[in-house]
Amino acid sequence: MKEQGAFPELKRTILKTIFARRITLGAFAAVALIVMPIAGISWFTPLFYAPLAWFLITFPFQYLVKRQNRETALHWIHASYFIAEAVVITLFVYLTGGSQWIGNAFYIFTVMYANFFLPEAQGYLVTGLVVVLYTLVVILEYMGVLPHRTLFPGMGTYHANLSYNLATILVGTATIYGVLTYTVRSFTNIYQSKNKALAKQREKLSKLSLRLVSIQNEERQHIAHELHDNLGQLLAAVKLRLAAMKGDMDVDRSREIVTIVNQAIGQTRTLAYSLRPPLLDDLGLAPSVRRLAQMVEEGTSLRVITDLEDDFRLSSDTESLLFYVIREGLANVEHHARAHQAKVSLRRTEDAVVVSVEDDGIGMSTREVFGLGLRGIEERVELVGGSMRIISSPGQGTTITVEVPYETGAPGDR
Repeated sequence: MKEQGAFPELKRTILKTIFARRITLGAFAAVALIVMPIAGISWFTPLFYAPLAWFLITFPFQYLVKRQNRETALHWIHASYFIAEAVVITLFVYLTGGSQWIGNAFYIFTVMYANFFLPEAQGYLVTGLVVVLYTLVVILEYMGVLPHRTLFPGMGTYHANLSYNLATILVGTATIYGVLTYTVRSFTNIYQSKNKALAKQREKLSKLSLRLVSIQNEERQHIAHELHDNLGQLLAAVKLRLAAMKGDMDVDRSREIVTIVNQAIGQTRTLAYSLRPPLLDDLGLAPSVRRLAQMVEEGTSLRVITDLEDDFRLSSDTESLLFYVIREGLANVEHHARAHQAKVSLRRTEDAVVVSVEDDGIGMSTREVFGLGLRGIEERVELVGGSMRIISSPGQGTTITVEVPYETGAPGDR
């Protein structure tokens, strides 16, 4: 089944941001490959190999992000990526001049993204690490532990000026990134609050929609029983009275009336069964589908093969939904597929129930299939946390597969 909830969306968003970095850094490296030979710049310049290293670390972290199944682990992997990114940027800053130019500005996107995507403590950790790494470079250069490196000769010896270094650390790095962290975190909290409110609204609407579907199922069941028990019996009584009056009526006239009554009885039974088959309440989904397949074969030239597991029961609403899916799937085969044969399958996995309707018809594009009224099926399936998949192409037939969560419970439970 397709993943549900905020976690998969968070994972997809993280992967997108990592991919965006890869594209940006890859484009930079590609341009450098062209420009550097023309400008006579050495391949060993940090302007080339630092962004290249930054580009390369996206691959292992993308792999690690994809493998995570828990939100806590995902956040720590993402935090580790930002830490690795900060280390690479620090190396780049040191090799291109340290405190003597705008190197501390290169951390800005790392700090912004970290405090937007990560939990509060991990966001602060990344910001603090950025300040510490930059401070270490500046202090170690000032103390002479690290030799001063620069790409821009003639910039002077600001790196050896204590006042300048303190101003760079306290104002240019700690204060700016502290304010940036607070600002991003504030906007993130507002964004998350709105998202939570929207999620609650969606959950409320989903519950209302499920209740509406449940009420519709109850009403269908009531109408089906009324048709079967009352109208069906009345028509049967009319047929018996006509049989008793047979000698008093014209033979042809009598046959015509009996034929009409028989048709009315048949259509009433078919309508009652399509609304809510009695077998669904008594015996479950599989016997109801077998009877539906038999009725389709009796009323059309379509052959219907069934492959149904019947050693489990579902809630009344879920059984109604899956019966509705199969009924509508067979109706689409009958009216649009020009098929000779259809196959209906029902099986249970560890945590899901899967139904499929497959035909050997003309096939069509997926867009055309959805245009046949199947969008309503998909919406109802998604309400219960399920998914629908359609495989179809011209001349290859169509397969509709629906998967819904398997929940144990007494048959008829709602």
